[in-house]
Amino acid sequence: MKRFNKDGLLIIPAPAKKEPDHGNIIVVKECYCQNGHSMISDRIRFGEYNGLMIKAEKGSTKGFVALSPVYGEKYRVSLDISLAEGELLILSCPECGAELMSYGPCSCGGELVVMFTKPVVDFNYCIGICNRVGCTHAEIKNEGQLMTLTLYNSL
Repeated sequence: MKRFNKDGLLIIPAPAKKEPDHGNIIVVKECYCQNGHSMISDRIRFGEYNGLMIKAEKGSTKGFVALSPVYGEKYRVSLDISLAEGELLILSCPECGAELMSYGPCSCGGELVVMFTKPVVDFNYCIGICNRVGCTHAEIKNEGQLMTLTLYNSL
């Protein structure tokens, strides 16, 4: 099986599963840091969608974590950094390096950090993810309404 496509992008095979109803899934197609830089990257794809690329660091080790843009799919790929369950990471924008803003504490003891679905800081249009490796808590706010995960069971 090929590891890279003709453009040099890493190919991530999706595990075999029942195909979802594409009319009901939530796909993040726009995601920005607080400085307006896009965090959607064509460097990595999950199925037919570009992934979310986040700069990650723990101590002096730095790398990237790519996340599936399909809400409810808990797929992640680490690049240039080894991750262990339970570690807390500093997450930042891969373009400008700004540490992602805190949204609030996570129930696991980590911190929910926030990215925005518009290129401006607006907590009515945001995505919160936990900075603890292995925690799958994520939230999306759209027009100020919290969207909860009801479409998928945990994978």
